[in-house]
Amino acid sequence: MNEDSIIQFVGFVTRLDPEEFVTDWEYYSQEFTVAPETSVLQMEVEPGGRFKYLSKHEFGEQVLSFAFVKSRNRMYFREQKVKVVQAGGYSPVQIEYDGYDENDQVKIIAFVGHNETDTEYYRRIGPYNYLNIYREYYENCIYSAVLEFFTYEKDASSLLMRLKTRIGMEAAMYKECLVSKT
Repeated sequence: MNEDSIIQFVGFVTRLDPEEFVTDWEYYSQEFTVAPETSVLQMEVEPGGRFKYLSKHEFGEQVLSFAFVKSRNRMYFREQKVKVVQAGGYSPVQIEYDGYDENDQVKIIAFVGHNETDTEYYRRIGPYNYLNIYREYYENCIYSAVLEFFTYEKDASSLLMRLKTRIGMEAAMYKECLVSKT
């Protein structure tokens, strides 16, 4: 990931089971994903967050595409009882971890509201091993920032509880789905 990238986050609210959703998502995303190897689909680990699934797509500044909502011929996805929520395009500000090892770490994604002013709070919150920070690139983003915390499983619940006590914050644990990147 380079500093000139724009990261698009798209949330999905659905009751579909993982196999059904992943299959539909792969088909649906073929038309808008410029470089499939830069897309990640993540599934919420425990119910309670806003999105059951969250996709993350990396684009160059000139290539950013919001095809999820552009064309009427993609309505079949919504007919599958999937609500698509465009969180918006974000710039990477701090990238400490660019990979993911399910056996070693848990990923907690936190969505910071626009009224939040103390972003240093999140750097100090701990315990976590790595923190990736993305700031809104466009004015119409749903959140002012998206944070990815990577922590050990034994510390994940306490970190998630601390994040959820913060006003203007939504957070959940996510794991990467098995998605073919063809």
